Amino acid sequence: GTEITPERLYSWDAWTTRVFIRDTLKRMLPDRAVEIDEHVDPGEYGVESYYLRMTCCFIFVLGLWPDLVGSSDMFHLLYSVPTKSMPWMSYKKAPGENDGSVTFQVNGMPLHWKLINLILVLLPKVYIWFLTADIGTVYLMETSTIEDMIINAVALNFILGIDETICSSLMSPMTKQMLQKVEQCVLFENPEVAAETDNEAFQRHTQDTKWGLKTPELYAEILPPRLLLMIMISSFFICKYYSEKCTPSSDEGMVSIPIRMPKSDRMSFLAFLFGPFPNLFPVEVAEDVTLWEMPPW
Repeated sequence: GTEITPERLYSWDAWTTRVFIRDTLKRMLPDRAVEIDEHVDPGEYGVESYYLRMTCCFIFVLGLWPDLVGSSDMFHLLYSVPTKSMPWMSYKKAPGENDGSVTFQVNGMPLHWKLINLILVLLPKVYIWFLTADIGTVYLMETSTIEDMIINAVALNFILGIDETICSSLMSPMTKQMLQKVEQCVLFENPEVAAETDNEAFQRHTQDTKWGLKTPELYAEILPPRLLLMIMISSFFICKYYSEKCTPSSDEGMVSIPIRMPKSDRMSFLAFLFGPFPNLFPVEVAEDVTLWEMPPW
């Protein structure tokens, strides 16, 4: 809450040490607290680049993007495959050969199996992604040092890779071999593109590259919709953080909400599970015990 000047800026470790020394002196000499505040200046910490912090949040969402695309592909697969029982394994034998081969192909799926995959696999997968993105953004927004914030922006992505690690470690070799031999599933085809010759494809590509400043396709390539969607998702979680963790101040800015003591040292499972939605199962706090509050300017 003091005036920030270059000579009074310190690193996080130095600033916390100086604050500790000041508070210790005030506890040892409570009758001289005013004099200590006048002569012992711990300095300030916290002047950082907001743009760097938001960039780290964007890099974090960028790393989570493939998992979200995988969930979208899974939903498209469940929607596209026929809703009926069809064999996924077949035995093919070429004419004139004594022995054939077993092939695996994505085929029809009964409705009850689609619902099981939707409820037990897809929906938890999407919610875990949302939970990871929300908690990761909070973690990055509250990381103290810039160096740790940059490292954490990349390191947090390992969370969504845990399921692949568990699957590869516990899956039997036979199941792995079957998955490797599954034939490609074509969910949609473009007959016109599939039927055109190489020369026709080259001519179409040549026409597509004749763009000018007034061509919408040029700006779609410079700013693809996927990039804009990533920016929107990053902005959503950043705004969600400020709306839940901050409150408007008198100078038209945002300051942290008061930190109060929880009534219990245990968090309920529902409060943890629905952490991104704190109003559903809020953690009970003691309104009369404030651990920290933004001091008045």
